[in-house]
Amino acid sequence: MPRALEPTNDYQQMRPIAAFRSRVDVYWINRLGDAGNVCVLPDGCIDLVFRGGAGGGRLFASALIERPLPITTTAAWFVGVRFRPAMARAALDLDPVACRGRDVPARQIDAGLGALEERLMDCASADDAFAVLRGAVDARLADRADDGAPRRVREAVALLARGGEVHAVARAIGMSERSLHRELVRWSGLAPKLLARILRMQRALSALRQGRMSPASLALRLGYADQAHMTRELKTLAGVTPRRIPRDGPVRNLQDAA
Repeated sequence: MPRALEPTNDYQQMRPIAAFRSRVDVYWINRLGDAGNVCVLPDGCIDLVFRGGAGGGRLFASALIERPLPITTTAAWFVGVRFRPAMARAALDLDPVACRGRDVPARQIDAGLGALEERLMDCASADDAFAVLRGAVDARLADRADDGAPRRVREAVALLARGGEVHAVARAIGMSERSLHRELVRWSGLAPKLLARILRMQRALSALRQGRMSPASLALRLGYADQAHMTRELKTLAGVTPRRIPRDGPVRNLQDAA
């Protein structure tokens, strides 16, 4: 899911139980309050999100974006679950490619999510909606214990997240680059090189927020050619340079409410 560069009002994250951690990154609540502007960033993940408050309720799978996306929202709150890259199919009957550049309404995914949307629309608060959404997703994950990306796809995502080059990752898991491309697009919705760039960008943002390493040293550690290369990638994918990244702030996430 896209993640906002700047913190937003009253954002909370909750980790899944151990049995679901290979498929779910976090469950989250974002209470926005008043209307505001937020810039969301690509992260290679698909979230299932319910928008509540002003403008009525809506449940949707979040867009996969490739560039920073400035949005204005009037929603009072959002609740969501962020699936790990390539793992949204563990709970959703959804082709991830359908999420490229657009949100997918719940009713276009499956009838069960349409019914869940109705339940969420009856919730009086973000806390109530969060409990309903988490319970429904957990039930789906429990029922689909064997679903999710194949082992080699999961291994490929993990290697790409650690900075592996696409050709080296394909060789390490015993696949051709062409097969790796096909399988990652099928399960994550993104081509390997783009997914690798996004995952590395997120690692760079996290490390730069902590401020424990110089940008030049960090660039080399993450596999960029040099600091200038990292700066160009951050500018393209996150819309910022290393000097403009806020320190000590956690990554916040917010779905486009449009």
